[in-house]
Amino acid sequence: MNVLIITAHPEADSFNSYLASEAARIFEKQGSLVHSVNLYRENFEPCEGQNFYTHMQDVGRFDALREQRHHWNVNKLPDDVTRHIELLKNSDLLLLHFPFWWFGMPAILKGWMDRVFVYGGIYDSKHRHEIGIMKGKRALLTVTAGAPANACGHNGRHGDMRFLLWPPIHALHYIGYTMLEPYLIHGVRGGLDGLAKEKQQQFLDEKVKDFKSRLININAWPIIPFNKEEDFNEDKTLKPHSPEYSPFVRHNRGNWKTDPI
Repeated sequence: MNVLIITAHPEADSFNSYLASEAARIFEKQGSLVHSVNLYRENFEPCEGQNFYTHMQDVGRFDALREQRHHWNVNKLPDDVTRHIELLKNSDLLLLHFPFWWFGMPAILKGWMDRVFVYGGIYDSKHRHEIGIMKGKRALLTVTAGAPANACGHNGRHGDMRFLLWPPIHALHYIGYTMLEPYLIHGVRGGLDGLAKEKQQQFLDEKVKDFKSRLININAWPIIPFNKEEDFNEDKTLKPHSPEYSPFVRHNRGNWKTDPI
């Protein structure tokens, strides 16, 4: 198995980065070929723009999707994007490691998706969702948060962290990945001392053991269900009797208190 590990944490000695290195060791020990990429260490430029495109189809107006497709077709994409696309296409399993910042992923990782998920190469109008380019590949998010677990639950003050991760989960599924349930670790905080620091270290040690044990048995990892094409009408709305897997794709607006009645 070929494994690609993308880390988006600015501190090399962070707990999140440590989990990424442990994941690499687990898979290498099992005989997998592992490629590890640290976006901060590479100084990856996350802001998409016309400066990356040397053979513009329209020099007067920058259309990101048009230029991505064109530069893919003429094999003139930026070197860093080309390399990352090749890593994605050559891997069977993708692991994304990042901290939970402002209720989502760090900007560098979102920018990585903006630039690397190239229109025409990674997806197009005929290759999306369950028939996407990455069909048959799996992806896993490993995410650390400073807030305690109860604050990040379905009834927590900070909101349900699992649902707040829908954007990257959906983006990866959109290009074809089978999504594994994210591995979430709460209460990862700095600045502790004394008993509080000791208790946190014990907690983190247990999470490392659990994480490594689950990676060893990666084939048993739960998969996130998604609606398929047959669940939707021609106008792309959910059919009346199709299942619901998320509050983001649902039948009745009135079921959610934020919607008008």
